[in-house]
Amino acid sequence: MQDHLGRTIDYIRVSVTDRCNLRCRYCMPEEGVPLLQHDDILRFEEIAAFLSVAAAEGIVHVRLTGGEPLRRPGIVNLVRMLMEIPGLQDVTMTTNGTLLPQFAEDLRTAGLQRINIGLPSLEPATYAALTRLGSLDQALAGVQAALDAGFDPVKLNVVVLRGVNDNLAPYVELTRRWPVAVRFIEYMSIGPLGEDHYLVPAAELRTMLEALAPLEPAGKPAGNGPAREYWRVPGSPGSLAVIAPMTEHFCPECNRLRLVADGHLRMCLFGAEEIDIRPALRPSVDEQALRGLLARAMQEKPVSMPDNVRDYGRAMGSIGG
Repeated sequence: MQDHLGRTIDYIRVSVTDRCNLRCRYCMPEEGVPLLQHDDILRFEEIAAFLSVAAAEGIVHVRLTGGEPLRRPGIVNLVRMLMEIPGLQDVTMTTNGTLLPQFAEDLRTAGLQRINIGLPSLEPATYAALTRLGSLDQALAGVQAALDAGFDPVKLNVVVLRGVNDNLAPYVELTRRWPVAVRFIEYMSIGPLGEDHYLVPAAELRTMLEALAPLEPAGKPAGNGPAREYWRVPGSPGSLAVIAPMTEHFCPECNRLRLVADGHLRMCLFGAEEIDIRPALRPSVDEQALRGLLARAMQEKPVSMPDNVRDYGRAMGSIGG
């Protein structure tokens, strides 16, 4: 599929639930958010039906997100269903990792190919403070479970907040020991914190990394992530990268759509505009209508993020990032 600007759209992020077992400060308020009702969330069969049409139209990459996708009962079955869809080249997942010790082996057996884990700090107290309900030991056990299950690459996502978790040294050391791809992500002032002063620009992040260790170029791991360059400490199995959605935004190369758990298709993470696809799925699947909605999305996908990125329409935790 190509949008009205000629960008090839071949990647979709699918939020399977708005529920999460953590309350990360940059994602969700402490009290949580009003939860969707059971009937409002797309059934697995509806997700698969939509993605079958999307794959026929050109979508080849699917990433499962949440909330926390491992909170959705039967998530392994959904992976199996998606792996049977002709045209899909890979199915991947973003998770906070704390439930992976229970799921990693089954997900890998079901066909999940790659996994990203949010790991906002390697300091136990900071991790607990940022996630409110999380344990660093549980998260690291999830990373180990992903590696043991054979996921390759395992990418670690670190949203960096100035003065909070901007000590990058422990991650550099981690890449000396584990074959993980650590990506430092610029803070986006669109969550409940909403403060620009937390942003550490990508250029500064690179300077910080260069001061910690000698770096050399590393091959880009498999996947469709927006990090443009990867580096590694010579001799290390892991790698490091910076993702710059704010200071070096990648709107001109954007190749993605987002499907929210309640069946609304978003053309931009930061934009409030959505297309409701549920009428084309209920009470029965209308493939022609779904193709029409995808064509509409291609016409309505914005040129770039809005100037006011705080006007994004719904809680970040329910969009899936």
